[in-house]
Amino acid sequence: MKDRVFTEEMVAATLQTWCDNVVRIGEIHANGGDVVGAAEQVLTDNYDYDKGKVLFKPTLAFGPQTFRPTKEGALAYFVGGNDRFPNDKGFKLKPWVKVWFNKLDCILHGDLAVVQCNVHLIGADDNHIFVNKSFVFKLCEDGKIRIILHQSSLPYQPAQ
Repeated sequence: MKDRVFTEEMVAATLQTWCDNVVRIGEIHANGGDVVGAAEQVLTDNYDYDKGKVLFKPTLAFGPQTFRPTKEGALAYFVGGNDRFPNDKGFKLKPWVKVWFNKLDCILHGDLAVVQCNVHLIGADDNHIFVNKSFVFKLCEDGKIRIILHQSSLPYQPAQ
């Protein structure tokens, strides 16, 4: 892995995969499929929970469950249904029908990419939101790119 380094094209492709997975999980849920299995696979393939450490701060998480250092906590945020995370309703289940990123900026540092962007989400109800995202992507030993940091927040809205 030492000879592979991140490129801006790899960052964009990884972000697009992340966006596509948000839509895919919602589609699976809407069609009555195995949403838990699909979300677990997304976490295995795209986050480094299985072999490393992940720093994950979801958009709508708060209190003692603000940070999700475990795969179980991330899964609960994605699809809900876990009594240990009673405030999680399943962010990826909306369903979101279109997800994209813009205002991308990154720092490439060998096998790491530090990324900031906005992510836009449009729901089946035509509701449009966007969130500010920070990611750190890592080129892992098995050749896959995985997330080791995922921070998400709603844009600041100053009082008028």
